[in-house]
Amino acid sequence: MSLFDATTVTPPAPCSRCGELVNAVSMFCPACGQSGIRPLPAPVVDEPDPLVEAELEPDHQQQEQTTDPLQRATGWLRRSLNLGKRPISEGEKVTGQSTPVDHPTEAMSLFEIEEAEKVSHDKPRKKQASLRFVLKFESGLSFTIGDTPGVVGTSPMSEEPEEGLHRISVFDEAGTVAEEHLQFGVSRGVFWVKDLQTVAGTVVEEPGSPALQCIPLDTYSLVRGSRVRMGGLSFTLH
Repeated sequence: MSLFDATTVTPPAPCSRCGELVNAVSMFCPACGQSGIRPLPAPVVDEPDPLVEAELEPDHQQQEQTTDPLQRATGWLRRSLNLGKRPISEGEKVTGQSTPVDHPTEAMSLFEIEEAEKVSHDKPRKKQASLRFVLKFESGLSFTIGDTPGVVGTSPMSEEPEEGLHRISVFDEAGTVAEEHLQFGVSRGVFWVKDLQTVAGTVVEEPGSPALQCIPLDTYSLVRGSRVRMGGLSFTLH
């Protein structure tokens, strides 16, 4: 008699839960972990209903499509660019519809994405009205200015308008205002003034603040309601 008797070896038995072959000496199934001593009953598997399976088949296919990494990346790109929906043409607009209907995201080709980008970029934008400031002098004169920089002084205005320069000519009996006394302009919506090295100088006074003597050739930003004194003349910014 040999030391090894093949008839005494117990063949592996299938697992009661997953059907995987398990050695007789193993206490657990290597596939599902089912106990060989106290096995749990096999789960009851209901037979699929053909009607329910037919209804769920499109959703399952859609889920398989969305699990594609390339498809997910393309969908994320369309959502980031707000290009997930085709632009509605004039013929597709429904009259009498008060609330918009949110349609599911549709797949778009590269050509359709480029066309949607053209529509979004070609949409006309409303032009912002340029800022306007009014300089009201104590003599009753008022001048409306825009973004064009200018100069205030007693120098007479030329017959032909100067390109890129708004010149304001004032009359000073006392002779305290220079021919080119004050330079002004608008930077990022803020009005500013600059004294042009005059003898009488320039003084600015903002609402609620003390008067400030301007340093020549230094720029001073002002708010509406500020008062600017040039020698014997002054104006208020509106």
